[in-house]
Amino acid sequence: MRLVGIDLGGTAIKAGAADEHGAILARRSIPTGLAEGADAVLGRMAALARELGAERALGVGSPGLIDHERGVVLECPNLKALEDVPLRDELARRLGLPNSAVRLENDANAAAVGEGWLGAGRSHRDLLLVTLGTGVGGGLILDGRLYAGAGGMAGEIGHVCIDPEGPWCGCGRRGCVEQYASATAARRRAREQGLPAEQPGDLELLASLARAGAGPERDLLLAVGRDLGRGLAAAVTLLDLRCFVVGGGFGAALDVLAPGIQAGIEERSYGRRLADVRILPAELGADAGWIGAARLAPR
Repeated sequence: MRLVGIDLGGTAIKAGAADEHGAILARRSIPTGLAEGADAVLGRMAALARELGAERALGVGSPGLIDHERGVVLECPNLKALEDVPLRDELARRLGLPNSAVRLENDANAAAVGEGWLGAGRSHRDLLLVTLGTGVGGGLILDGRLYAGAGGMAGEIGHVCIDPEGPWCGCGRRGCVEQYASATAARRRAREQGLPAEQPGDLELLASLARAGAGPERDLLLAVGRDLGRGLAAAVTLLDLRCFVVGGGFGAALDVLAPGIQAGIEERSYGRRLADVRILPAELGADAGWIGAARLAPR
């Protein structure tokens, strides 16, 4: 069976097809073109799905809060034009499919499914995908299946509070992991310490200097990693999770973040299980979202 998935982003629509055994058959990437409006974006998505052979079903990953029952994106700052648009039903109509043949899922959840199926988590039945970028996202796999929770919010590790007196978060609360361990937070913390963090490549430079030897750059990334680990410790304690897959643009610095992550987990988790915990770099890169969406396509 041909599985087709789409990863909808604010800048690009990435898509592809795979067979049921995970062999990649095709992949595509086109501009989203949000400025042209929802109808144009939906048209491009449907055309891409047809080109890839979505004759029976389609999986779609989108950023934001998802209403699974209605098949809409409820809230997403980067996709305002598509908020509350009947995305699932419109795609089904344009493809000549029943609504039940199109599945809409949060993009981090889709990426977790991708990494669990064909990526770094393929040998683990339980894992949490952690995406480090502008924010901190997450997707949770339990016993080999996506676990989204009653309201679709499970896995949101970026909004676990690690300091109730900490900085205000965009979610309206204080001290979230996202305010300590995202790429945005790392740049802010670097500036506060007088380290360069104004240009897009500065985090890569900081990571390179941290790899080179002891110094303020290594200390900074150790502290960032420790704060991330303090958040992950909640998942270790609550769910007895032993596998974390780290992706996103800032995830490229995992090798220098990992010692801090391990220290934070050991500091905050119950039972001292650090020896059993695996912190793995994501393997699928930009393909994770559409691969996971394809895996989630109704069959």
